[in-house]
Amino acid sequence: MKETKITIVTPTFNRLHTLPRVYESLRNQTFKDFKWIIMDDGSTDNTKNIVNDFINEDLIDIEYYWNENQHKFITVFEGIKKVKSKYFMIVDSDDSYPEDSLQILFDEVEQIKNQDEYISVMGLSQFEDGSIVGHKYPDNGFDGSIFDMRYKFKVRGDKFGIFITKTYQNLLKSFDYSSFKNKGYIPQAVFFNTYDANGIKTRFINKVVRNYHLDEDDQNSVSNTRWSGKNTFGLMEGYKSFINSYGFKLLKYPKALIRNMIGYQVYSIINNRSVFKMTKDLNYFKSLSILLYPFSLIYYKAK
Repeated sequence: MKETKITIVTPTFNRLHTLPRVYESLRNQTFKDFKWIIMDDGSTDNTKNIVNDFINEDLIDIEYYWNENQHKFITVFEGIKKVKSKYFMIVDSDDSYPEDSLQILFDEVEQIKNQDEYISVMGLSQFEDGSIVGHKYPDNGFDGSIFDMRYKFKVRGDKFGIFITKTYQNLLKSFDYSSFKNKGYIPQAVFFNTYDANGIKTRFINKVVRNYHLDEDDQNSVSNTRWSGKNTFGLMEGYKSFINSYGFKLLKYPKALIRNMIGYQVYSIINNRSVFKMTKDLNYFKSLSILLYPFSLIYYKAK
Protein backbone atom coordinates (compact mmCIF):
# COMPACT_ATOMS: atom_id res chain seq x y z
CA MET A 1 0.00 0.00 0.00
CA LYS A 2 1.38 3.41 -1.01
CA GLU A 3 2.30 5.64 1.93
CA THR A 4 0.77 9.11 2.15
CA LYS A 5 2.97 12.12 1.43
CA ILE A 6 2.51 13.87 4.79
CA THR A 7 1.84 12.61 8.32
CA ILE A 8 0.27 14.94 10.89
CA VAL A 9 1.38 14.18 14.47
CA THR A 10 -0.81 15.66 17.20
CA PRO A 11 0.02 15.20 20.89
CA THR A 12 -3.04 15.77 23.05
CA PHE A 13 -4.01 15.78 26.72
CA ASN A 14 -7.59 16.46 27.81
CA ARG A 15 -8.32 18.58 24.73
CA LEU A 16 -11.79 17.27 23.95
CA HIS A 17 -12.92 20.87 23.63
CA THR A 18 -10.30 21.90 21.04
CA LEU A 19 -9.66 18.76 18.95
CA PRO A 20 -12.78 19.33 16.81
CA ARG A 21 -11.25 22.64 15.71
CA VAL A 22 -8.12 20.84 14.52
CA TYR A 23 -10.20 18.13 12.82
CA GLU A 24 -12.33 20.67 11.03
CA SER A 25 -9.33 22.54 9.62
CA LEU A 26 -7.62 19.31 8.52
CA ARG A 27 -10.82 18.06 6.92
CA ASN A 28 -11.02 21.28 4.90
CA GLN A 29 -7.47 21.17 3.56
CA THR A 30 -7.12 21.38 -0.22
CA PHE A 31 -4.21 18.91 0.05
CA LYS A 32 -5.71 15.50 0.87
CA ASP A 33 -2.76 13.07 0.74
CA PHE A 34 -2.04 12.91 4.49
CA LYS A 35 -2.49 10.74 7.57
CA TRP A 36 -3.32 12.01 11.06
CA ILE A 37 -1.62 10.33 14.03
CA ILE A 38 -3.20 11.38 17.34
CA MET A 39 -0.97 10.68 20.36
CA ASP A 40 -3.16 10.77 23.48
CA ASP A 41 -0.94 11.56 26.46
CA GLY A 42 -3.15 9.88 29.04
CA SER A 43 -6.31 11.97 28.67
CA THR A 44 -8.99 11.47 31.30
CA ASP A 45 -11.78 13.23 29.42
CA ASN A 46 -13.70 11.72 26.49
CA THR A 47 -10.95 12.33 23.93
CA LYS A 48 -11.12 8.72 22.72
CA ASN A 49 -14.85 9.02 22.00
CA ILE A 50 -14.53 12.18 19.93
CA VAL A 51 -11.63 10.66 17.98
CA ASN A 52 -13.78 7.59 17.28
CA ASP A 53 -16.41 9.95 15.89
CA PHE A 54 -13.76 11.42 13.57
CA ILE A 55 -12.70 7.94 12.47
CA ASN A 56 -16.28 6.85 11.81
CA GLU A 57 -16.81 9.80 9.48
CA ASP A 58 -14.08 8.20 7.32
CA LEU A 59 -12.94 11.52 5.82
CA ILE A 60 -9.34 11.38 7.10
CA ASP A 61 -6.96 8.46 7.59
CA ILE A 62 -6.55 8.53 11.40
CA GLU A 63 -4.41 6.47 13.77
CA TYR A 64 -5.10 6.90 17.49
CA TYR A 65 -2.74 5.87 20.30
CA TRP A 66 -3.43 6.20 24.01
CA ASN A 67 -0.36 6.32 26.28
CA GLU A 68 0.34 6.77 29.96
CA ASN A 69 0.99 10.44 30.63
CA GLN A 70 4.57 11.34 29.67
CA HIS A 71 4.10 15.02 28.76
CA LYS A 72 4.26 16.58 25.33
CA PHE A 73 8.04 16.49 24.81
CA ILE A 74 8.18 12.69 25.01
CA THR A 75 4.82 12.07 23.35
CA VAL A 76 5.81 14.05 20.24
CA PHE A 77 8.96 11.97 19.75
CA GLU A 78 7.07 8.71 20.20
CA GLY A 79 4.64 9.85 17.52
CA ILE A 80 7.41 10.88 15.12
CA LYS A 81 8.91 7.39 15.39
CA LYS A 82 5.68 6.06 13.87
CA VAL A 83 5.95 8.28 10.79
CA LYS A 84 6.62 6.51 7.47
CA SER A 85 5.82 9.29 5.03
CA LYS A 86 8.44 11.52 3.40
CA TYR A 87 7.31 14.56 5.39
CA PHE A 88 5.51 15.20 8.66
CA MET A 89 4.11 18.06 10.70
CA ILE A 90 3.61 18.52 14.44
CA VAL A 91 0.11 19.95 14.76
CA ASP A 92 -0.96 21.15 18.20
CA SER A 93 -4.29 20.02 19.61
CA ASP A 94 -5.69 23.55 19.90
CA ASP A 95 -4.80 25.34 16.66
CA SER A 96 -6.31 25.51 13.19
CA TYR A 97 -4.87 25.92 9.73
CA PRO A 98 -5.77 27.86 6.58
CA GLU A 99 -7.19 25.60 3.89
CA ASP A 100 -4.06 25.80 1.73
CA SER A 101 -1.49 25.26 4.54
CA LEU A 102 -0.53 21.69 3.68
CA GLN A 103 -0.37 22.47 -0.04
CA ILE A 104 1.88 25.49 0.55
CA LEU A 105 4.28 23.58 2.79
CA PHE A 106 4.37 20.51 0.55
CA ASP A 107 5.12 22.59 -2.54
CA GLU A 108 7.87 24.51 -0.75
CA VAL A 109 9.64 21.50 0.75
CA GLU A 110 9.51 19.64 -2.57
CA GLN A 111 11.55 22.46 -4.12
CA ILE A 112 14.54 21.69 -1.84
CA LYS A 113 16.87 19.57 -3.94
CA ASN A 114 19.55 18.75 -1.35
CA GLN A 115 17.15 17.64 1.39
CA ASP A 116 19.85 15.85 3.41
CA GLU A 117 21.13 19.31 4.40
CA TYR A 118 17.71 20.47 5.59
CA ILE A 119 15.25 19.51 8.30
CA SER A 120 12.25 21.77 7.74
CA VAL A 121 10.38 24.57 6.03
CA MET A 122 8.94 27.14 8.43
CA GLY A 123 6.16 29.58 7.62
CA LEU A 124 4.24 32.17 9.61
CA SER A 125 1.38 32.05 12.09
CA GLN A 126 -1.49 34.53 12.30
CA PHE A 127 -3.86 35.56 15.06
CA GLU A 128 -7.61 35.18 14.62
CA ASP A 129 -7.82 38.78 13.38
CA GLY A 130 -5.35 38.03 10.58
CA SER A 131 -2.35 39.86 12.04
CA ILE A 132 1.02 38.09 11.95
CA VAL A 133 2.30 36.51 15.18
CA GLY A 134 5.62 38.25 15.78
CA HIS A 135 7.63 39.24 12.71
CA LYS A 136 8.04 38.23 9.10
CA TYR A 137 11.38 36.88 7.90
CA PRO A 138 13.90 39.20 6.21
CA ASP A 139 14.62 39.27 2.47
CA ASN A 140 11.30 37.62 1.64
CA GLY A 141 12.53 34.49 3.41
CA PHE A 142 15.90 32.77 3.57
CA ASP A 143 17.71 29.46 4.14
CA GLY A 144 19.68 29.18 7.36
CA SER A 145 19.52 28.48 11.06
CA ILE A 146 16.91 29.09 13.73
CA PHE A 147 19.65 30.81 15.72
CA ASP A 148 20.28 33.37 12.96
CA MET A 149 16.55 33.84 12.51
CA ARG A 150 16.13 34.71 16.19
CA TYR A 151 19.37 36.54 17.00
CA LYS A 152 20.88 37.86 13.76
CA PHE A 153 17.59 38.93 12.18
CA LYS A 154 15.68 39.35 15.47
CA VAL A 155 12.54 37.60 14.23
CA ARG A 156 10.09 36.89 17.05
CA GLY A 157 6.84 34.99 17.38
CA ASP A 158 5.70 31.38 17.08
CA LYS A 159 6.40 29.78 13.70
CA PHE A 160 5.06 26.63 12.09
CA GLY A 161 6.12 24.29 9.34
CA ILE A 162 6.83 20.89 7.84
CA PHE A 163 9.70 18.49 8.59
CA ILE A 164 11.73 16.17 6.39
CA THR A 165 11.21 12.77 8.01
CA LYS A 166 14.51 11.13 7.05
CA THR A 167 16.60 13.99 8.45
CA TYR A 168 14.57 14.30 11.64
CA GLN A 169 14.41 10.59 12.43
CA ASN A 170 18.15 10.14 11.81
CA LEU A 171 18.90 12.93 14.29
CA LEU A 172 16.40 11.55 16.78
CA LYS A 173 18.21 8.19 16.83
CA SER A 174 21.20 9.80 18.54
CA PHE A 175 19.15 11.95 20.93
CA ASP A 176 18.57 10.27 24.28
CA TYR A 177 15.45 11.78 25.82
CA SER A 178 14.90 9.11 28.47
CA SER A 179 16.12 11.43 31.25
CA PHE A 180 13.23 13.80 30.52
CA LYS A 181 10.46 11.31 31.22
CA ASN A 182 8.05 12.40 33.98
CA LYS A 183 9.80 15.77 34.26
CA GLY A 184 6.88 17.94 33.21
CA TYR A 185 7.17 20.61 30.54
CA ILE A 186 10.34 20.41 28.42
CA PRO A 187 10.83 23.00 25.65
CA GLN A 188 11.24 21.51 22.17
CA ALA A 189 14.34 23.70 21.82
CA VAL A 190 16.21 21.13 23.94
CA PHE A 191 16.19 19.00 20.79
CA PHE A 192 16.27 21.53 17.97
CA ASN A 193 19.19 23.44 19.51
CA THR A 194 21.33 20.35 18.97
CA TYR A 195 20.76 20.03 15.23
CA ASP A 196 20.44 23.74 14.48
CA ALA A 197 23.85 24.41 16.06
CA ASN A 198 25.37 21.68 13.87
CA GLY A 199 24.38 23.34 10.61
CA ILE A 200 21.19 21.48 9.65
CA LYS A 201 19.29 24.11 7.69
CA THR A 202 15.73 25.39 7.71
CA ARG A 203 13.98 27.22 4.89
CA PHE A 204 11.98 30.20 6.16
CA ILE A 205 9.07 31.43 4.01
CA ASN A 206 6.80 34.45 4.44
CA LYS A 207 3.55 32.58 3.96
CA VAL A 208 0.86 32.08 6.62
CA VAL A 209 0.33 28.40 7.41
CA ARG A 210 -1.21 28.39 10.90
CA ASN A 211 -3.98 30.13 12.82
CA TYR A 212 -2.89 30.82 16.39
CA HIS A 213 -5.65 30.76 18.99
CA LEU A 214 -5.24 32.36 22.41
CA ASP A 215 -7.11 30.07 24.81
CA GLU A 216 -6.08 31.98 27.91
CA ASP A 217 -8.39 30.08 30.27
CA ASP A 218 -7.28 26.61 29.12
CA GLN A 219 -5.56 24.97 32.09
CA ASN A 220 -4.14 22.20 29.89
CA SER A 221 -2.40 24.59 27.52
CA VAL A 222 1.38 24.41 27.76
CA SER A 223 1.53 28.10 26.88
CA ASN A 224 -0.46 28.89 30.03
CA THR A 225 1.27 26.50 32.45
CA ARG A 226 4.93 26.17 31.47
CA TRP A 227 6.08 28.88 33.86
CA SER A 228 4.59 27.21 36.91
CA GLY A 229 6.67 25.47 39.58
CA LYS A 230 6.24 21.97 38.18
CA ASN A 231 7.89 23.02 34.93
CA THR A 232 11.05 24.66 36.26
CA PHE A 233 13.18 21.59 35.50
CA GLY A 234 12.37 21.92 31.81
CA LEU A 235 13.13 25.63 31.81
CA MET A 236 16.51 24.91 33.39
CA GLU A 237 17.24 22.31 30.72
CA GLY A 238 16.18 24.68 27.97
CA TYR A 239 18.66 27.36 29.03
CA LYS A 240 21.42 24.79 29.47
CA SER A 241 20.77 23.29 26.05
CA PHE A 242 21.02 26.70 24.42
CA ILE A 243 24.41 27.43 26.00
CA ASN A 244 25.84 23.95 25.43
CA SER A 245 24.63 23.72 21.85
CA TYR A 246 25.72 27.10 20.49
CA GLY A 247 28.84 27.52 22.62
CA PHE A 248 31.33 30.14 21.46
CA LYS A 249 28.95 31.37 18.76
CA LEU A 250 27.23 33.19 21.62
CA LEU A 251 30.25 35.50 22.04
CA LYS A 252 28.83 37.55 19.15
CA TYR A 253 25.62 37.96 21.15
CA PRO A 254 26.70 38.74 24.72
CA LYS A 255 23.24 39.86 25.85
CA ALA A 256 21.75 36.53 24.79
CA LEU A 257 24.59 34.67 26.49
CA ILE A 258 24.22 36.50 29.79
CA ARG A 259 20.43 36.34 29.74
CA ASN A 260 20.46 32.59 29.15
CA MET A 261 23.22 32.00 31.71
CA ILE A 262 21.29 33.84 34.41
CA GLY A 263 18.11 32.03 33.41
CA TYR A 264 19.91 28.70 33.67
CA GLN A 265 21.31 29.57 37.09
CA VAL A 266 18.04 30.89 38.51
CA TYR A 267 16.17 27.72 37.54
CA SER A 268 19.09 25.63 38.75
CA ILE A 269 18.75 27.28 42.14
CA ILE A 270 15.01 26.55 42.13
CA ASN A 271 15.86 22.90 41.37
CA ASN A 272 18.33 22.81 44.27
CA ARG A 273 21.43 22.54 42.09
CA SER A 274 24.67 23.53 43.79
CA VAL A 275 27.05 25.99 42.16
CA PHE A 276 29.40 23.09 41.51
CA LYS A 277 26.70 20.99 39.83
CA MET A 278 25.28 23.76 37.65
CA THR A 279 28.78 24.76 36.50
CA LYS A 280 29.89 21.18 35.90
CA ASP A 281 26.94 20.59 33.56
CA LEU A 282 28.05 23.39 31.24
CA ASN A 283 30.27 22.59 28.26
CA TYR A 284 31.30 26.23 27.86
CA PHE A 285 31.70 29.42 29.90
CA LYS A 286 32.32 27.80 33.28
CA SER A 287 34.28 30.82 34.52
CA LEU A 288 31.48 33.13 33.42
CA SER A 289 29.04 30.94 35.30
CA ILE A 290 30.96 31.38 38.54
CA LEU A 291 31.30 35.12 37.92
CA LEU A 292 27.57 35.59 37.27
CA TYR A 293 26.32 33.37 40.08
CA PRO A 294 26.08 36.15 42.75
CA PHE A 295 23.95 38.23 40.36
CA SER A 296 21.71 35.25 39.63
CA LEU A 297 21.32 34.60 43.35
CA ILE A 298 20.35 38.23 43.96
CA TYR A 299 17.86 38.10 41.09
CA TYR A 300 16.36 34.86 42.44
CA LYS A 301 15.94 36.26 45.95
CA ALA A 302 14.42 39.47 44.58
CA LYS A 303 11.79 37.41 42.77
